[in-house]
Formats: sequence, C-alpha cells, structure tokens
Amino acid sequence: MSKLEARLRELDCETERVDLDVLLQEMLSQIGSTDPVLRDELIYQTFCNLVLEDHLSEEQLVNTLTTCLDEDHLFLKIGQEKGDAVFTRSFSVLIVALILHKDRESSLLSRERVENATEAILRYLQEESDIRGFVKGKGWAHSIAHGADALDEAIRHEAFPVERIDSCLNTIAGCLFKKGLYVDDEDERLLMAIEALLSRGLKDDVLATWVDRLEDELSSSFDQEGFSVAFLHTKGNVLGFLKSCYFRLKFNHDAEETMAAIEDVLEKWTKKFYS
Repeated sequence: MSKLEARLRELDCETERVDLDVLLQEMLSQIGSTDPVLRDELIYQTFCNLVLEDHLSEEQLVNTLTTCLDEDHLFLKIGQEKGDAVFTRSFSVLIVALILHKDRESSLLSRERVENATEAILRYLQEESDIRGFVKGKGWAHSIAHGADALDEAIRHEAFPVERIDSCLNTIAGCLFKKGLYVDDEDERLLMAIEALLSRGLKDDVLATWVDRLEDELSSSFDQEGFSVAFLHTKGNVLGFLKSCYFRLKFNHDAEETMAAIEDVLEKWTKKFYS
C-alpha cells in the first residue's frame, strides 16, 4: 500500500488535521495512477468529498481546476491512441466536471474561468484519440464518457456562453466519428450534453439539421471506406447514438422534427444494409 493510499484510507474527511494543500498536490500528481483502487475509489472519491462537502477554500478550488486543465493533466500526451496517460487526462476532466457541478450552486468561479474551462473541455473532446472504456487490469479510462460529463456540466452552468452551442454540436459529432467502437455507454453520456443544449435553447430544427449532417458524413465515410471494419464501427457509433437519442427525445422533449430526421436516417441505413 502506497503512502497516499494509506493517508486517504485514514482521512475520512477529518480535514482539520490534514494539510489540504499538500494532499491536493499529492492526489493531483497521482490522478492518473493505473491502480484502479487508488485512482477511482480513493483519489476521485476523496475529491468528491472535499469539493461537494465544502472542505476546500476558493483558492484551493481554483488551483485544482487550473491544474486539471493544464498541459500536464488534461492534455498530457493528447492524441495518443493507446497509453497510460489517458487515465491522467480522463480523470482530470472528471474533476473539472465535479468542480463545475459544485460551482453551479456556489458560484465561486468567475465567468471567464468557466468559459475557459468550457473551451478546454471542447478541445479535449476534439483531440482525444484513446476512446477505450474499461481497460483490463487498470479499470476505467472512459475518456469520452468523462469528457461528455464535463461538457454537460459546462453547458448547464449559468456562465455557459450560448454562442458556443454550434461548437458543442460539432464536437459531439466529432466524437461519434473517432476511430474505434463505443461499447461502454458513451452514447448515453454524450446524449446528456445534447439534453443540456436543449435546456439552453437549442431549437428542434437546428438539431434536426445537425442529424442530417451526421448522415451526410456517414455516407461520405461509407463512400471512402466501404464495408470495412472501421466503417462498421463508425456506423455502429452513429446509429447507436441516434437510436438512443430518438427515445430520449420521445420521453423527455418536444422535438418532432429531430425525431423525424432520425427515423429517415435509420430507415435509409437499415434498407442499405439489411434489405
């Protein structure tokens, strides 16, 4: 058992006896540990307790956010398709999501900091290439799901700049066309961001047009790649997302135009592949 693990097991949020500045620095330095117990159950859960139960000062909260967004955390070795740095990136963005969630009720962060965090989250989702979910022996990487969680929190924050709605839609689309197949609920997590955009004023006709653009890009991908494994993965990601989106809209939103657009896309690709 590492020293940090022992300290976190003993902490139990008795923070008055702990130098939180030192503890935060140690946790951030090991936020990407490949030990899933240390990373998920101890470091992340301790961050949850410290942030949500108001144990951190405004300065500590801001410093933690700033560190998580830097090039050695959120963007560490960004662009690699494989490698352990994904755990640092993925859990850094998850802490960003946590802080934004807390700030939606506490309003400690300046509008500029929230806008900068939003831009960083969008950049992260655009540039992340390692889309693995669960990694055997090392636990959850879940980079796209964690990034989607952060985007959801950013959109729902009062300081979210509504002029970034199009950038959010473009970023979500880009996630659907990344190399690889999503198998660990990433589509549902990305849909949370879509629902957040609807709550911020995204119009039905705009979302329907976006669905049509997804279909255009999917068709272009098929023209280039044909019946390849890569294309089948892309088709699975896009159509799986749209199927989930259809029912989320049916259950929770008045979005008839978007639902009709999704029906057209699904009918087209069902006939193309299975008729």
